[in-house]
Parts: sequence; C-alpha cells; structure tokens
Amino acid sequence: MAKKQIKKTSSSKLTIEHRGPSIFEVAHQVHHTVARYCSDCGRPMTPSDVNDYGSLCERCYMREYYGK
Repeated sequence: MAKKQIKKTSSSKLTIEHRGPSIFEVAHQVHHTVARYCSDCGRPMTPSDVNDYGSLCERCYMREYYGK
C-alpha cells in the first residue's frame, strides 16, 4: 500500500528586528554602573550587587550575616 506524501511549503519569512539595547550594553549596565553605595563601608555597588546583597556590599554582607 502506497503512503500518501504531503509536502508543506511556506512562503512566509521570519523577520527579526532589533529593538532596544544589545545584550552587551545591558550586561555592561548591570555589572559596571554604580546603583548605590554600601550602607556600612560606602563601597560602590552595581545593580547586580544590589540584587544579590541589598544595601550592603558582598564583604559587609558576609561579615554581617555569616561572621566572615
């Protein structure tokens, strides 16, 4: 018994548009701009640091919460 073959073709094309900053610009902003300063020692903190440690820098956070 012969199988029926169906061939699908598409005439549409995928279009990708760039809107907004590149991934490199976003990464630079997250890791290299100053979002705030540590409330204990005054060290500048990036948005990434603020997301991880709140108002304290990594060193002050570890000292405060883990006694290191």
